[in-house]
Amino acid sequence: MKNLSVLVCLIFLISSTAIIKTSSKKIEEEIFILKESLSILKEKHNLILFEHSYLSNPSRLIKIMKNDKNESYIHLEISDLKTLSERQGLLLLKDTVKND
Repeated sequence: MKNLSVLVCLIFLISSTAIIKTSSKKIEEEIFILKESLSILKEKHNLILFEHSYLSNPSRLIKIMKNDKNESYIHLEISDLKTLSERQGLLLLKDTVKND
């Protein structure tokens, strides 16, 4: 009788250990997947934040372009822009900005 109770306890302990090990392995896999997706999202956030800081202020971009001595850069004012349209076979040139 004593051997039977020891055997039952041993089987119970082995099976509970296997169940706990399997469930902890699944939890570790989920944690790893979440950490990976979190790191990807952090990288995307940093990239978007970097782009926003550079692209949100056009005057800053102009200063950077002038400091880098990029000679192919030409700054255009919005009032200098024109629109080409075609009516009855003729090309018409219009200002894009209407002054009140």
